[in-house]
Amino acid sequence: MPDKVFVDTNIWLYALLEVVDTPADRRHQQAISLLAQLTRPVINSQVIRETCGNLIKKAKMPEASIQGLLLAWYRDSEVVTSNAAQYLLASELRTNNAFSYWDSMIVAAALDAGCTNMFSEDLQHGQKILGQLTIVNPFLA
Repeated sequence: MPDKVFVDTNIWLYALLEVVDTPADRRHQQAISLLAQLTRPVINSQVIRETCGNLIKKAKMPEASIQGLLLAWYRDSEVVTSNAAQYLLASELRTNNAFSYWDSMIVAAALDAGCTNMFSEDLQHGQKILGQLTIVNPFLA
């Protein structure tokens, strides 16, 4: 069975928006390539909310496109639902790792789903959390 991987909001945004900080910025294509390699990435409702909110506000994406994206996520991804255990784990992660509230919720969802890797640009690359989850910044390769 292949490893389960969680994909953070920032990776989705790079794939869905061509935001270029410099002419040599390759993150858009790198994110597209990464997502194309994943069979069934794991996300949670927070990733959906954050991504859609940014696409609506920053990219002025039409509602029909947002609806298509939502349907695609629920068809092609594993969407983890929140539960009390995740909130308690997130609290523990904030205490022990000094994560922000939102980062702790993402990490807790990934751990709860049994993921071994989490693709994110926002956390420390290579960090191992609770001996189970490794943070991978796909743009450092």
